Amino acid sequence: MPVAVIYIAATMLFIGAAPLPYGYYMLLRFVATGVFAWAALVSYERKNQSFPWVFGLLALLFNPIIKIHLPKEFWAFLDIGAGLLLLLTKRHVQQVENERT
Repeated sequence: MPVAVIYIAATMLFIGAAPLPYGYYMLLRFVATGVFAWAALVSYERKNQSFPWVFGLLALLFNPIIKIHLPKEFWAFLDIGAGLLLLLTKRHVQQVENERT
C-alpha cells in the first residue's frame, strides 16, 4: 500500500474526531473501509496472526453499508485510535507491498 494512502487515511481519521458534516463521515467510512480491508489482506498474506483480525474488524466497523451506531465520543476515540494504528503499522504494510514488486 502506498505510504501516501496511509497518511491520507490517518489524517482523515484524526480530522473525523471533530464535529463535521455528515457527508464527511460517509466519505471517511468509504476511505477507512478500503484502507483497513487492504491492510487486512496484506497482513493475511504475510501470515501475521493478529493484524488481519484487527484490520478486518476495523473495516467492518467503518463500513458504509451496514452502519454501526455508536456515541459520538466513542467514534472520536475510535477515529484517533485507528489513525494511530495506521501510522504505527505503516512500515509493516508498506514493507509487504515493497516485497510484491
